[in-house]
Amino acid sequence: MNNLDSSVQAHTKLEKETTNLVLLKDRVDKYHDLSTQMSSILTIFEKRLGNLEQTILPVYQETEQLQKRQQNLEATLNCLESVLSHYDVSQEVCQLIHQGPIEGSIGAFLDALAKLRAAMDYFLHNNSQSVELENVTSLFNTGCEGLNQHYSMLLKKHSAPLKPVELLDLIYIEDDSSSDEYTSFRQLSQSTREELFTISLWLEQNMREYTHIYATERGEVVLRSLQLLKDHQKSSSWGTEALRPRHSGRQNQEPKKNTSARLQQIFEKKANKLYLRATQTIEQSTGFSIKKASSHSDHLTSEDMLDGDQELDKYLVMLLGLQRLLNWERAIMRDIIPQSKHNEVFARLAYNAIELVVKDAEAITQRIQRCIARKEWTSALGIFSALKRVILLQPDIERTYDAAQREQLTKVLNKLQQTGAKALEHFLEVVKGESSTNIVGQSNVPKDATVHELTSNTIWFIEHLYEHFDVIGAILAHDVLYSTQLDTILMKKALPGEERNKALLAIYIKKALAELNLSIMNKCEQYNDQATKHLFRLNNIHYILKSLQRSNLIDLVTLAEPECEHSYLEMIRELKTSYQKTWSKMLSGIYSLEELPKPVGGKVKDKDRSVLKERFSNFNKDFEEACKIQRGISIPDVILREGIKRDNVEHILPKYNRFFEMYAAVQFSKNPDKYVRYRPHEINAMLSKLFDDSA
Repeated sequence: MNNLDSSVQAHTKLEKETTNLVLLKDRVDKYHDLSTQMSSILTIFEKRLGNLEQTILPVYQETEQLQKRQQNLEATLNCLESVLSHYDVSQEVCQLIHQGPIEGSIGAFLDALAKLRAAMDYFLHNNSQSVELENVTSLFNTGCEGLNQHYSMLLKKHSAPLKPVELLDLIYIEDDSSSDEYTSFRQLSQSTREELFTISLWLEQNMREYTHIYATERGEVVLRSLQLLKDHQKSSSWGTEALRPRHSGRQNQEPKKNTSARLQQIFEKKANKLYLRATQTIEQSTGFSIKKASSHSDHLTSEDMLDGDQELDKYLVMLLGLQRLLNWERAIMRDIIPQSKHNEVFARLAYNAIELVVKDAEAITQRIQRCIARKEWTSALGIFSALKRVILLQPDIERTYDAAQREQLTKVLNKLQQTGAKALEHFLEVVKGESSTNIVGQSNVPKDATVHELTSNTIWFIEHLYEHFDVIGAILAHDVLYSTQLDTILMKKALPGEERNKALLAIYIKKALAELNLSIMNKCEQYNDQATKHLFRLNNIHYILKSLQRSNLIDLVTLAEPECEHSYLEMIRELKTSYQKTWSKMLSGIYSLEELPKPVGGKVKDKDRSVLKERFSNFNKDFEEACKIQRGISIPDVILREGIKRDNVEHILPKYNRFFEMYAAVQFSKNPDKYVRYRPHEINAMLSKLFDDSA
């Protein structure tokens, strides 16, 4: 039974698979027929496409040839139109060229010039003998001249010298280049600068000269501005101008300052900026912070500024004015002149103004040299003050000027340095030559043997030199004599840069004091009285020492002469001793009692009476004469005066006391009051009245 079922199932599956096989064969046959038909269709399409290509290719080739002919024809027509335009351009733009450019509409004029330039190039390369070449060349040159005239007109129209008060605003008000309120920028508006730049660029591209025009016009603005400032400086209102408020509606609350005070403020700011910049550089490179040391402005005191040389103040204002003007001109130039011409234009623009400032420096230094020759030492100190400020301007000069201009302005610095060196040298010559001539030329020595004017002037001068030790040190460093002595000092002690300048000044002061001491010594010989000679020298030497101590210059001089203070103290001691010795002649007759006759019972022998009379008479005569002379002598220093009086009492009174006690009561004359004129307390009183002409 099971075998039968298995056979039936197998038979059923066989029939089913046979049916599927027949169906598959039928479908394969259909796919084969379709493939054959599609292959036939594609073969026919390929043949037809090939026939179409053979038919259309000649059409394409013919069309391409026609297009090339059309392009050639159009190019020929364009060339013909261009050539014809070159022939017609002179008539087309003639009126516009002769009319000249119009402010604000420069584009049309430049387009006309471009057409003329193109026509020139065409005729030059294709028909150089053509009359049209001459026409367009002449018209082009006329247009360029008109453009240059328009360029110059724009600069003149929109440029004017700054009024002195406007220039002083630029000088005194802190620099603010972002502000549009300043006159230089108001004169040249944005539209004007753009038009000038367009013209400059066209002229540059067409190799036409324009830099001379710009440099001349703007250079004249700078020069005239400085000349107006110079004229203003000559007026009575100079130095008292009120600054304009920087913003409308805002009142300037600052009190009026004179020129010197304003300059003081400007240079203090510059010095502080230099110090801050140096500090930041050192801190960034080393990580260490430094404390502020004395700089070029530390000694620019208000008192000195107020008492400074007004001509030098005016010149410094001129120098600052030049710098500010050229800063503004450089800013304007960047908006008008192509970059490649900046240096050339700026050099031309600034030359005359810089030359004016340099010539003014030469005139001022010549005037100051004449003042120094007349021994007006305030002018000499003014030179050092001005030199200090010019040195402070060097960073600004480095930024503002090119190499040639810096070299030109270096003449100012060199001239000031040379004048300063001559002032120092001449002062030494004056001190040295004063051994026979008083500084005021009236008398050789003061009658009262007080401090000589040469001494007080010398001390005054060297005290004020210390305020300028930095610039003076730089001047003296160029002198072999001073540099050699500095090297000797440095071999014993290392000194930083600032201390080296102080050491150089110390060498100079040492030399001045040596010459002063020699002059004082020579001058004292003009007195006839020996005591007056010593008191004259004592007055002057004591004044020198006390002045050096009071001004702390003694510490400075110690750099060059460590024993300076000790030497002066020793000199004073020796002079006091020498002065005391001037009483020796008077005291010689009463000092040695052993040589005098001994009284017995209040009497002496007849032959000894004349000896006592002579001794009393000589003492009285010498003492009265000395008192008469020395009452007319002045010792200004109270301590010194009272000390000398005390020394006199201690030196004279004990000796006279002994002599008086032994012989005053002796009967050696019928008229004892004739010889015994003074009691000890009277001697003391007279000694106390010395150095007092009113006593």
